Amino acid sequence: MSQAAPDEPGDEAPRVGRPRDPRVDDAIRKATLELLVEDGYQATTIQAIARRAGVSAPSVYRRWSSKAELIEEAVFPSGLLAPEARSGDVITDLQPYCLQILTYLADPPIRAAIPGLLVEYQNHREMWQHSMQRSFFPMRKSFEAYLEMSGRQSVVSSDALFDVMVGALFTRALNEGAEGAEEFARAVAQVVTAALQPAKKGA
Repeated sequence: MSQAAPDEPGDEAPRVGRPRDPRVDDAIRKATLELLVEDGYQATTIQAIARRAGVSAPSVYRRWSSKAELIEEAVFPSGLLAPEARSGDVITDLQPYCLQILTYLADPPIRAAIPGLLVEYQNHREMWQHSMQRSFFPMRKSFEAYLEMSGRQSVVSSDALFDVMVGALFTRALNEGAEGAEEFARAVAQVVTAALQPAKKGA
């Protein structure tokens, strides 16, 4: 069990002008990830998270309006995964990118959260749209920017190619976890590269 973080005194009553303690936010996120692995999405309640983090339930609700919102932020932080043009060879560049996505999605708390979040997205379309705007669409844009930088053009739309790539990695992570991740990531990179036209001379 993680060490409890001290709650903010009188945190049940909203206060104006005083910043919240980031240690409490970190403790809540840490407790959320631990409980997802131990108990699964359904049993990871706000009350259980608060007990594990050593704070009150109202402290949690001051920061996140619902369990789904908290779990989504805990497992999908705002950091952006983007391919890097390091070698000049697309397969060599995309293989670590695919591996990074696959191993991230296969991480036990993320893998435990995804099925429950998918149900939440089905029931709350605005949450789905917010999630796409926050993480998926920026990643798609970075992939498109990488292709432009590499001088390669997809035989289909870059959006469709990105969706195929991430869909394969997503399915593999849910079904198999991180087992055989390096081989699978390279195979996906090869498939993506096969869908690219040769670079024009001088590009």
